[in-house]
Amino acid sequence: MANINVSSPSQFLTLEISTSSAFTTATTLVLPALQDVTITNNNGVFRWKQLDQIGQLVAVTPATNSINLTLVVDDSAFYGTAYGTAPAATDSATKQGLFNLSNYKSRVYFKYYWGGSTTNSVAGSGFLSGLAPKVTPDQPVYITPLIIEVDGTYTPSAT
Repeated sequence: MANINVSSPSQFLTLEISTSSAFTTATTLVLPALQDVTITNNNGVFRWKQLDQIGQLVAVTPATNSINLTLVVDDSAFYGTAYGTAPAATDSATKQGLFNLSNYKSRVYFKYYWGGSTTNSVAGSGFLSGLAPKVTPDQPVYITPLIIEVDGTYTPSAT
């Protein structure tokens, strides 16, 4: 068994977002300056008790999936390449940026590479939520949480 090491540049984790399931260099937003990433796959559970059983019974319900992360705010990733103009909800992820993708409630498609772009990945689609940029005197750059609320399941891929 091998660890998934993300400490060298060729193995940095990568999170790509697109407004189309076809990821292209021109339209795909690669999220920069990730600090903390958690991939959540919580299967729902329904429990009940019966008088003829000594333990609870369980049925699995659909999962609640999300990717929670924290990142340092980057102008072009946050506001998009249409900075200073109002991009349309139909524009690419790179043009809209994180703020407008969230603001317009646009469906995004994502690919998360666990350790470099040549490693196993998970993909899916969902919606951006939870933006809350914060700056303080002790932290002179904006940091924001971001949640990708996954719509459906993850699609794993091995390389």
